[in-house]
Amino acid sequence: MKWSTKIKSKIAVAYSSNFIESYKKFTLKHVRKNENVPEALLQKPLDQCKVALITTAGVHLKSDPPFNVDNPAGDHTIRIISSDAKAEDLEITHIYYDTKFAKADPSVVFPLQQIRELAENGVIGAVSNVNIGLNGGILDTTLVETESIPKAVFDLTNEQVDIALLVPG
Repeated sequence: MKWSTKIKSKIAVAYSSNFIESYKKFTLKHVRKNENVPEALLQKPLDQCKVALITTAGVHLKSDPPFNVDNPAGDHTIRIISSDAKAEDLEITHIYYDTKFAKADPSVVFPLQQIRELAENGVIGAVSNVNIGLNGGILDTTLVETESIPKAVFDLTNEQVDIALLVPG
């Protein structure tokens, strides 16, 4: 990570922690509200549903390339994380929040072990083998909307996921 990115990260974390309302206005000013999204209801009992995790906390496998936090536009790419990934297989690459707790315990932002336990206990049907790591903090979301989201939807649909849980960073 470049020294300029480290400085940007410290400023962003300090700003978001101390000026919460201003930060929300700054980061959400480009988001369009879509009220035409249909309500989504479960089509089968929870104990028959396949569940996937989606996180914007910068979670990825250590074997994958890290998110490019030095890119001023942000890194809109996605990382697929299998259902059998262990905490020690995961890495956190993000600059817009303090990652020390997530790095110490990835389940804080990616509760894969807890989802596996729900499946083992019969609360949910199964854990998806396609779980998605994204890097949030992207101010220009054009590529997220035109590339990342369609790819994630395609991958989750092919995996026949019934429920996708979003865990923000």
